[in-house]
Amino acid sequence: MFSLLPVVAVALSVAGVVNGHGYVHEITVGGKSFPGFAPFTDLYESGVSRIVRPIPNDGPVTNVGDASLACNVGGEKPAKLVADAAAGSKVTFNWQNWPSDHLGPVSTYMASCNGDCTKFNPSGAKWFKIDAAGYDSSSKQWASAKLVADGASWTSTIPSSLAAGDYLLRHEIIALHSVGQPQFYPMCAQVKVTGGGNKSPSGSELVSIPGLYDSVQWPDIWSDGFNSFKTPGPAVFISTGGSSSDDNASSSAAAASSSAAPSPSSTKASSSPSSSPDAEPSSTPATSAAPASSPQSSSTRASSPSSTGRCRTNTKRHSRHASFAKRHH
Repeated sequence: MFSLLPVVAVALSVAGVVNGHGYVHEITVGGKSFPGFAPFTDLYESGVSRIVRPIPNDGPVTNVGDASLACNVGGEKPAKLVADAAAGSKVTFNWQNWPSDHLGPVSTYMASCNGDCTKFNPSGAKWFKIDAAGYDSSSKQWASAKLVADGASWTSTIPSSLAAGDYLLRHEIIALHSVGQPQFYPMCAQVKVTGGGNKSPSGSELVSIPGLYDSVQWPDIWSDGFNSFKTPGPAVFISTGGSSSDDNASSSAAAASSSAAPSPSSTKASSSPSSSPDAEPSSTPATSAAPASSPQSSSTRASSPSSTGRCRTNTKRHSRHASFAKRHH
């Protein structure tokens, strides 16, 4: 029976491909590519080595007070590897899928592991923001739409003045398609920052997760009156070691650099909005550690099984999606 589990998982993933969500299937650090944690295969194998911490599936965390909000369900368990990341280098997160109607902000945070990340539990960690984008009112584009337009990928930069050491790198999309029920899709990778300077964030630059979103008022993005959204969290910890004066100013500039409509040939994410899905329950905890595999290139993307996550159709909200798309895209 146990030998059939991987087969069943793949079968379920194929059945759910239409309504699937997404996860980071590959991460590029300083020009070197590493496979992400593949929940539909890695959970059923032993000996897998990753820099990305385990995730149970491609579904969301839905409770802002859940400890899993930090690194996803099972993310308290360390990965086996740590990637070298020179201060000032770029990190690209490549998503396996992302539905185009799951609109919302995109952010990247870091937290010091205070030593070895392969022995670090993120409970109680203090996080600082290195990148964030929300809604650009000038282009009427969400950061998630920019991600889709850019081939289902997002690139952040390690602050050039950041003190050397082991850090968790937390990347997240928040889907706001279901009014009043935000869906959080976080993941964490382990990196060792080299070079750089001696700057470390402090005070108002540091936040706890959970805690970050406790007082956030999430908007109804399908409302006729919707036209702005302030990205949650502290100001961005920038390369000089200080904080940016306006996080949303940099967010708008980033979002404006790409057109709102994705090219069907350039992305794995869905390219046409579907009806508005209902929120989903949090995923169940992962039970196995990640399998040993050498870093893979982007040519291996197609081998990753598709999603098993699902959203239920809400026909009433579908017309609101269509109306929003006409007005804002």
